[in-house]
Amino acid sequence: MSIEQRIVAIAAMSSAEKKAEWHRHTGASAPAAFGSGLLGRALANEAQLKVFGGGLTKAELRRLAQCNRKDENVRDGAATGAVKPGTWLSRTWHGDTHNVVVLDRGYEYRGARYRSLSEIARLITGAQWSGPRFFGLHSPRLGTLKVSSDG
Repeated sequence: MSIEQRIVAIAAMSSAEKKAEWHRHTGASAPAAFGSGLLGRALANEAQLKVFGGGLTKAELRRLAQCNRKDENVRDGAATGAVKPGTWLSRTWHGDTHNVVVLDRGYEYRGARYRSLSEIARLITGAQWSGPRFFGLHSPRLGTLKVSSDG
C-alpha cells in the first residue's frame, strides 16, 4: 500500500478504528484529548515518518524538554507557566472590570503588552501588588496552581 493510500485509509476509519490502530502501533490507549480528527492526523504523521524517516533526534527532544523546564520557572510565579496562552484573566476593581489575555511571552491589557501581571496590577490600583495574587491565581480558595508538563 502506498503512503497516499495509507493516509486515505486512515481518513476513512471510524473513531474506534483509529483508536484501535493507535493502540496497535503504540501499545497504549489513544490520548483522551485527541479527537478523531487529531488522532487521524497523528496516525498519518507516524505513517509518513516510517516511510520518509525524519522526526526529532534525541538531542532535539532533550533540548525541547530543557526549554519546557525553563518555562515552568517563569518570573511571575504562576503566570504564563501555569496559565496557558490565550487564557483570559478578569478582575473587578472599584466597579470596573479589567480583562487580561495571557500571551506566549507576557500579557495584553487594553491593547498594550506587558511583561508581568504585577505591572498591570500596579497600573490598575496605583499600588504595589503581586499580579498573580491580584488576578486570583494564588487564591487559597483555588488551592495552589501547579505547572503540568504532560500537556
